[in-house]
Amino acid sequence: MLTLKIYQIITYIIRPLFFIFFFIRILNNKEEKGKFFERKGFSKNKRPPGKLIWIHAASVGETLSALPLIDSLLSFSSDYNILLTTGTKTSKNLISERNLERVIHQYFPWDAIAYCDRFLNNWKPDIVIFLESEIWPNHLIQAKKRGIPILLVNARMTEKSKVRWLKFKKTINHLLSVFSLIISQDSTSNMRLKELGAKNTLTYGNLKHDSDRLPVNSKIFSQFETNSFGRNILVASSTHVGEEGRILKIFKSLLLSMPNLLLVLAPRHPDRRNDVINEIKKAGFFTSDFILRSNSLNFDKNTKIFILDSIGELGYFYKKSNSVILGGAFEKFGGHNPIEPARFGNAIFTGVNYYNFEEEYNNLVECNGAKVLKNDRDIEVIKDIDLVKKMALNSKNYSDSLGGVADKIILKIVGLLNENQ
Repeated sequence: MLTLKIYQIITYIIRPLFFIFFFIRILNNKEEKGKFFERKGFSKNKRPPGKLIWIHAASVGETLSALPLIDSLLSFSSDYNILLTTGTKTSKNLISERNLERVIHQYFPWDAIAYCDRFLNNWKPDIVIFLESEIWPNHLIQAKKRGIPILLVNARMTEKSKVRWLKFKKTINHLLSVFSLIISQDSTSNMRLKELGAKNTLTYGNLKHDSDRLPVNSKIFSQFETNSFGRNILVASSTHVGEEGRILKIFKSLLLSMPNLLLVLAPRHPDRRNDVINEIKKAGFFTSDFILRSNSLNFDKNTKIFILDSIGELGYFYKKSNSVILGGAFEKFGGHNPIEPARFGNAIFTGVNYYNFEEEYNNLVECNGAKVLKNDRDIEVIKDIDLVKKMALNSKNYSDSLGGVADKIILKIVGLLNENQ
């Protein structure tokens, strides 16, 4: 297939550039020093005896989805071992903190044939499981050549991605045919995957409903607890460029009737902190009105905005609040998954561009656990404390009702492992 051949030639030619790419990511604190060779498919670890299940989860979100699957697999059989590959430091740290037995972590090798072969020859996995929208041509093709069953679980396909793949319909049709089974997280994704040529598909729901809530470290925030006592907290999380201005406008309007309201503003990329500060000042707030998490937790009753410029601490604030403005949908970023704040019992508010998580948001809106902010009048809902509490309860009930996805997937994995003996 011509497109795949061109892709394979390009990934071969650019291999010398990977070191430069890796070095730049180290400078940006996005790679771990000393792990360059893992990206080339090498490993210091040896394959353990028994069944080896390779699970690839790109970043923190996918890793959190993978955890209930990992727990269930390890409980199912003492003969099962997990090789978990991820692409980010934060997802690796998430696994390291859990200190899971029979789980080996390695950084995901770059998608060049030589690296894929080296990785697969070392590990010889019995089954391969990719999560969500991870479709890496060389990895898939080299695993298929070895006769290894391959699953795409918690599969997600946005309309935007579908349209892009349709330009290479033969290629995506071929790549999707490599999967022994595709288990979608929602019916809309399943329909789009079928439109692209996927054959063996099922819809079980979103694994995130089975995952643990985000970690909550109350000890770190004991000072925040004291300083914020008696104040209503509104969290605005996963915000992107161009969104903070809109959210700050909403916040200023809310302050008129809720003067003790504290905004916890958590940009999707914490290194945008200076841009966020500029937006806050543009909105008419003073330096004394806000504080950076990276600088201090010591604020007073006059502090209006707490900028959460850190990673892995959002769970505490989801627990403290009962309303969350979720970014990514006030501009055309497709939105972010509402399940995490829903698990903590939060009323969820977002913009109109939530097309990447259409089904989840529509379900939450239908059960009155979320509201789409289409115009300035819609923010009146946030002022109604009793209504927000009801929405928060509806949101949590919705999330709690949708568990059990991991157990269904396990049965399919075990079946394929037994067939492939």
